[in-house]
Amino acid sequence: MKPSKLAATVTFAAAINLTLLSEAMAYIDPGTGTMILQVAGAMIAAGLFYLRSIRLWIADKLGFARGQRPAGAQSASSESPTDEPSDD
Repeated sequence: MKPSKLAATVTFAAAINLTLLSEAMAYIDPGTGTMILQVAGAMIAAGLFYLRSIRLWIADKLGFARGQRPAGAQSASSESPTDEPSDD
């Protein structure tokens, strides 16, 4: 089954299930809800760090190492400041 067809089927089944519910008797206590939110946040943060490491690995393999500047580019420390305070 194609992923788009599977997603459409699951969405349709969830919509029918939600419309046919008569009364929800569910309860999540605040401690469990907080723990679920913390786990979800940790998973998102870990995923972002993982994607960052993949991006840096690809950049290293392609020769775009961190800290390298293109030829002819000046560093910020070698440029003369334009806004010097005046001693009036």
